Amino acid sequence: MGFLCAHRAWAGVLFAVLWSASMPVAAARTPAEPSLLSSAFRETIERGVANGAYASVAVGVIDGKRRDTFYFGHRDGTQSKPADDDSLFELGAISEVFTGILLTQAAIEGKLHFSDPVEKFLPTSFPFADTRLGKITLAQLATQHSTLPAQPANLFPDDIDDPYAGYASEDLLALLAFQRGSGQGRETFDSYSVLNAGLLGHLLGRVYQTAYAEALTTKVLAPLGLQHVSFTDGGNLLPGHAHGAIVPHWHYGVLAGAAGLRASLPDMLAFLQRNLTPEDTSLRSALLLARQPLAAGSADQFGFGWNVREKSDGAASWPLVWRASRTAGFASFVGFRTDRQRAIVVLGNASEDVAALGMAWLGDEAPPPAPRASDIIATNRLDDYPGLYQIATGNEAVVRVTANKLSLQLPGEFPRRLRAADKDVFFADSGTLGVTFMRGIDDVNGLVLHAGGSNVSASRLSMRAPRLARAPIATTAGARSAVAGDYRLDEASWLRIASSAQGLTLQWTLGERRSIFAYAPDRYTDAEGAVDLRFLRDAQGQVARIHLELAGAAREAAPLRRPLP
Repeated sequence: MGFLCAHRAWAGVLFAVLWSASMPVAAARTPAEPSLLSSAFRETIERGVANGAYASVAVGVIDGKRRDTFYFGHRDGTQSKPADDDSLFELGAISEVFTGILLTQAAIEGKLHFSDPVEKFLPTSFPFADTRLGKITLAQLATQHSTLPAQPANLFPDDIDDPYAGYASEDLLALLAFQRGSGQGRETFDSYSVLNAGLLGHLLGRVYQTAYAEALTTKVLAPLGLQHVSFTDGGNLLPGHAHGAIVPHWHYGVLAGAAGLRASLPDMLAFLQRNLTPEDTSLRSALLLARQPLAAGSADQFGFGWNVREKSDGAASWPLVWRASRTAGFASFVGFRTDRQRAIVVLGNASEDVAALGMAWLGDEAPPPAPRASDIIATNRLDDYPGLYQIATGNEAVVRVTANKLSLQLPGEFPRRLRAADKDVFFADSGTLGVTFMRGIDDVNGLVLHAGGSNVSASRLSMRAPRLARAPIATTAGARSAVAGDYRLDEASWLRIASSAQGLTLQWTLGERRSIFAYAPDRYTDAEGAVDLRFLRDAQGQVARIHLELAGAAREAAPLRRPLP
């Protein structure tokens, strides 16, 4: 498969380089003006495009007064042309940089202080279940030091492939009303939470008495002259890719301040130029303040959306200001160093990470090796994997295939959907768990679980998932309505039970919605037998808790019945 690499100077001079599998042709350059992106970097990206690890990659670089843009891509059935100046990419968590600038601009305008608590910007006497959450400061949100969970516990998506799209302001306020847990700041950065910048963006909208997107456009994007940075998709938004397949775009609802922006390469390069020479913009103070290190982490310090890493070559040191992100089908990197007036943007519409490319260029280091594309995922036959597996720790795991989708269920947990990453290799939707199936001479005879840096093996006990057949019984609409509601499984995981014409539906945090049916009074299960639950009632006949059986382990959930804000 051939691919196209196009290089465009900022002034508009266009060079096109057509590659084939057997004879690459280099673009002509004058010796007096070498390329700002070395042949080693270009070859690394080109190999990644050629082998399918990347789809399109757009690179913009600044070195002093010189600026160049480079576009790499392929022509195939998934993309009609490589990226160009008009193409839009998902920015993911780089959106937090813009939210941080809006925060600093609001402070400069006297509308807030970084030490202001969350509760200051919510309705008076907001009903926090844990009042410490109201004491979280804006600075703690902006530097990922608030101790909020990784994602909302009441995230019950209509579409699991676009999980945040329907998350609305009332959901965010309900979460704050019911969430329990410390609001104290952390000494070091431990884990990323989409809630931090998402909540911050929502509060900034309240500060400006408008929607967050409108406040960001008026106060940050327009003054910086960024006409193609927005939260809308538009016809120029490239398709996202992951492991050789097109994946849906992600949208973030009320949490858009965390990851919702789309942008073109020229606009992102112009944004970095504003950061290198902030005296050229009315937002000079906000740009400088947003990148000041305010909190410490294990490898970096943190400004408001920016990471700041101290670099050294043995003779001198300098701060490298950067941010990177990966969404379901996009990867991005922005970074700059003021000591040399250098900056780089790398945007890709595949999930393959591009941060190492940007870091290496800024640090005058050799590029990383070209990424390797996954083997043909179509060679995975899902029917090879179902069954009961004995984990080395003594527990059992269940692998199922339903509607041509593979899932894994561990004891005490709900089933997790598995997506193919390579031959016999899968990962869970959360990205925190991987599974490699092991083969004997003929069949799959075990698996290895990869989580938290550890690998745990399991042997296959049976080639069918265990299931206890249950016969459904009739229930009334009133009985179903009486048990519907939200329940707390733990601080990070909630359940939602809803009444439907056919019975009840059950959904867990960031999980699929599935039908459950009654097989005895107050006893319900699903068609696969993955979930067995019993409603336990108090003396007044109200549901006091739910007892769940999940892959051989018991859990309990309590109803959430505080009044919503």
